[in-house]
Amino acid sequence: MSQLILAFDAIKDPRDLAEVLHLAAGFGAEVHLIGASISERHWKVLRKLRSWRPSLAGEPGRIAVTRWPAVAEWAQACRERGCRIAGTVLEGGSRPWSGAKHRDTAVLFGEESRGLKAQDRAACDELWTLPLGDGGRFYTVGQAAALILGGWE
Repeated sequence: MSQLILAFDAIKDPRDLAEVLHLAAGFGAEVHLIGASISERHWKVLRKLRSWRPSLAGEPGRIAVTRWPAVAEWAQACRERGCRIAGTVLEGGSRPWSGAKHRDTAVLFGEESRGLKAQDRAACDELWTLPLGDGGRFYTVGQAAALILGGWE
């Protein structure tokens, strides 16, 4: 069975994190929070999650989230598990899942409107850009996670 890890560097919006937790639970993906990310047990996260997954929000101890202090430590641990790391960038990356699919993948998401920092891009094996079309500026973290999950098999 393949593994998919969704990692977020400094996710701060409670709704975004609730969406990510909801999506990850549906697809069986792991969620990793890096740096100053909001807590998965924050009352605003649980309040929003309650409307989508009441049983999970009612028992926050069941929410499988791993926290990491920085991207470098996270990336090393993912590689030790055999994961290939894909970083999401606003432009210049390939379309997600367009190359040969790696059995175990960890996807690193940066800040919505700015993307990944240069040193975090360097920790990735490949960079992915979600197509926005004319006039598009960015996807929310929840939207980006949904698009990545939709391409995973």
